[in-house]
Amino acid sequence: SKAPPSTTQVDGGLATPFNDEFTIGFERELAPEVAFAVTYISRNFRQQLQDIDLNHSLRTDPHTGQLTDAFGNADCGFARCPDGKPDLFIHNFFFNQVLRVGNFNEADYRGIELKIVKRLSRRWELQGSYTYSRAVGAAEDFQSRLGNDPSVVESEFGPLDFDQRHVVKLNTITFLPGDWQLGFSGGWSSGLPYSVFTRFFAVDNFDYLQFRTRFGSVEETNDAAGRSIMFQSRQRNSERNHGVFDFNVRARKSLVIGKVSAAVFIEVFNILNSDDLRIFTVEPTAPQVNNPTPTNLDPDSVLGPIQLDAVRRFGRRFQVGFQIHF
Repeated sequence: SKAPPSTTQVDGGLATPFNDEFTIGFERELAPEVAFAVTYISRNFRQQLQDIDLNHSLRTDPHTGQLTDAFGNADCGFARCPDGKPDLFIHNFFFNQVLRVGNFNEADYRGIELKIVKRLSRRWELQGSYTYSRAVGAAEDFQSRLGNDPSVVESEFGPLDFDQRHVVKLNTITFLPGDWQLGFSGGWSSGLPYSVFTRFFAVDNFDYLQFRTRFGSVEETNDAAGRSIMFQSRQRNSERNHGVFDFNVRARKSLVIGKVSAAVFIEVFNILNSDDLRIFTVEPTAPQVNNPTPTNLDPDSVLGPIQLDAVRRFGRRFQVGFQIHF
């Protein structure tokens, strides 16, 4: 590569990250052994570590007011042609990326929890809760590539990947004759967010090759001029997974073997046998404009297949155990 090396530097004013937490709650007894509580939680994460590229910037076309897109396509050779994304302009051509590590990130969490508790009496107990929360920030961790491309700064701040708006939980246990215990836990949670992004190679105004990441995807459009493709920008974590139900049950039998107490138990996880898919990121493959390759679903499409970073929760599971206390 003819591009000079990239380098990393540490901000001279680097400070220790910190967070402030404020919690306030109220609890009231509704009936004998039954209580209701409401809790508000606020966490502010400040001066979080993140790196940003200082050696590249964007420029605005004075005639249109839009970000400049006059070059960037690495396949044009010595010619310059647009690639549908904002161009990167370098400041010091003796370096490529200059990544400065500093306190450039922050995040906020707000949540309110409603909880009802039935303390153990008459051989059974119960806990139920509902939580509404929001978690927003510019990045989840220091390893994130966010900040390495100046063109995605406006898309960074938004829901974090653990931003779960609604969570309902219910746990109960009852003590049956014969030293049997039967427990049940269930819940529903709304979907977690995920991002649609595109990774590609592009050149800056000195023809230095860049590996860029932008939130959004290339989409096909059909108009009077015919079929064309263009890049559609999106916010980070703009999409959400489906909500998930989770129900589990546990039965336990206490035993006495000589002078030793023991127990056997059986647990069943995911009673509903749900087959849920948790998506972390979606990356549509860039289209081959000069040599379009049709997909299997649409023979006339020039867009490639979608790549998923995801985890699937497979069906029902059983667990049998034996305990000895001595």
